[in-house]
Amino acid sequence: MKRLEELKSEYEIVGDVRGIGLMLAAEFVKSKETKEPAPKVRDYIVQDCFENGLLLLPAGDSVIRIIPPLTINIDNLNAGLDIFANAVKKAATEFKIH
Repeated sequence: MKRLEELKSEYEIVGDVRGIGLMLAAEFVKSKETKEPAPKVRDYIVQDCFENGLLLLPAGDSVIRIIPPLTINIDNLNAGLDIFANAVKKAATEFKIH
């Protein structure tokens, strides 16, 4: 959750992060002020992550569910979060939302 919160504070496209335990979600928006959903941004991130070996679940209008297995080790968890963070950074640049 800490790494997702860092992404939220760094990027305008991350409108909210929430969850409990290992079931987390990140919501993508066009603006934190308006909270307008950004489904194209979400889809871009899901596709980029998939192409880099991370499978995520889209949900709702512009949310990504992150549900790793309960048996995940810290190295794999960090590798997945690195892929996700890189995709968010690329999406912010691609859609010019900072």
